[in-house]
Amino acid sequence: MSDELIGGRYRVLNCLRTTGFCETYVAEDTHLPGNPHPLCVVKKLQPQSNEDFVLNTARRLFDSEAKVLYKLNDHPHIPRLLAHLEVNKEFYLVQEYIEGKDLSQTEIIPGKRWSESEVKAFLIEVLEILAFIHQNNVIHRDIKPSNLIRRQSDRKIFLIDFGAVKEITNMTLTEGQGNVLTVVIGTPGYMASEQQRGDPRFCSDIYALGITAIQAFTGYHPDQLTRDRETGEVKWQHLASPCTDEFARILDKMVRNDFPQRYRNANDVLEDLRHPPIPETVISSSPVRSIAVNSAPQVKSSGLKRLLFFVVLPLSLGLGFLVPNIWKTLQALKYYNEGNELLDAGKYQEAISAFDRALANRNDLAQAWTNKGFAQGKLGNHLEKFSSCQQATEVAADFAEAWNCRGLARFDLQQYERALQDYNQALAVEPDFYRGWFNKGQVLLKLGRPGEAIEATRQVLRYKPDYFLAWTQICKALYELEQYQDAKAHCEESLKLNPDYLPTSNLLQEVEKKLNK
Repeated sequence: MSDELIGGRYRVLNCLRTTGFCETYVAEDTHLPGNPHPLCVVKKLQPQSNEDFVLNTARRLFDSEAKVLYKLNDHPHIPRLLAHLEVNKEFYLVQEYIEGKDLSQTEIIPGKRWSESEVKAFLIEVLEILAFIHQNNVIHRDIKPSNLIRRQSDRKIFLIDFGAVKEITNMTLTEGQGNVLTVVIGTPGYMASEQQRGDPRFCSDIYALGITAIQAFTGYHPDQLTRDRETGEVKWQHLASPCTDEFARILDKMVRNDFPQRYRNANDVLEDLRHPPIPETVISSSPVRSIAVNSAPQVKSSGLKRLLFFVVLPLSLGLGFLVPNIWKTLQALKYYNEGNELLDAGKYQEAISAFDRALANRNDLAQAWTNKGFAQGKLGNHLEKFSSCQQATEVAADFAEAWNCRGLARFDLQQYERALQDYNQALAVEPDFYRGWFNKGQVLLKLGRPGEAIEATRQVLRYKPDYFLAWTQICKALYELEQYQDAKAHCEESLKLNPDYLPTSNLLQEVEKKLNK
């Protein structure tokens, strides 16, 4: 490299990368003592036009954005901005040199899939940096694997290459109008839709980080991921390593196509990663396996044996005029069972079709409506889920699962007070319905009523004392009440019943931190 010093101070040693009108070098700072001199990174930024108006605009932007970046120097995992300068109409940033490799070189690479625990640890580490950035009202705008460096000395991740200051490299003069035009900053595949329109937000960074996490989880570049034709949502779970439902929901929420449905900022994601909501779909919204069909209006049936009894009895009595109805009932049962098998296989759209065929034969089949709603919920279609569950309550008002189903749909739609009403209705129909008590406790927690949540969840343990999720839910409520010793005892009891349930382990760690203060 040339011996010429940039700004009379920085000697370039080698080129790290070149992208368009931006060049990044490793240099030594000749004004600092040492042999060799300390290393730094020098980034040259050059507007696409040399027009005076463009340069003056770029100069103002460069100075203002550099001042913003200086505010981030307090974070230990953001390279410090050491200086910013202009030389011969070219703009330079001088930053701390971090020895290590970016994640696109050795870690997030094609065909390599990370485990859930690895992705979660990665997210927490980067989100802690991102939370600091957002608290300083800065949007990174270009989060991707190549802008994340793992330092060689301690394996810590650093976030580099903030997008705002790079705007000056995209400045040009619009032909015939004399206006400065800037092209959107970001990298295709990692950019959220609102950022592509020139409206970046804090949640745009959440989207980019979520896509990066999905890339690590699946081994697929964002350009290789498909999207749902109707919703525009990223389809990734079928490509990923084994994944818990609660973690999948967090990733899905990070990369929602519609930004109001996304996490607002880094702290919101961290809260769910560290204290994941106890997923109601683990047990409380599981599909109904037994089937109740009324073959005569005055008869209430509750199981498969009773259904078959009402199918066979008319034949034995010679009541042939009932055969068409019996045939429809048998067809409904066939498709209902087929739908349940498809549910078990995770084929939710096919399961919905099977339940529709069952309901075409018997539209009073409440369990088919609730299980159809369950499948719709798994696909994220919460309004459709509500409609199916509503139909279940209309055909079987004395069926607790129908009210539970509608309550879960309202919970998904964040209609928490109405969800509570539905759970109460389920419990009025069936007072020992433990899933209803559990869900009532969960929604009371959401409503900020932890004391009542504990009372409701204790009812679960009356009927099912080995239900580990209930112990965890009480632990969480006690944590919110700052009753940490009791919370610890309940989390420990939950872990005795299920030692492998990670959300309980994470919650217990938070409880113990409070106790050790």
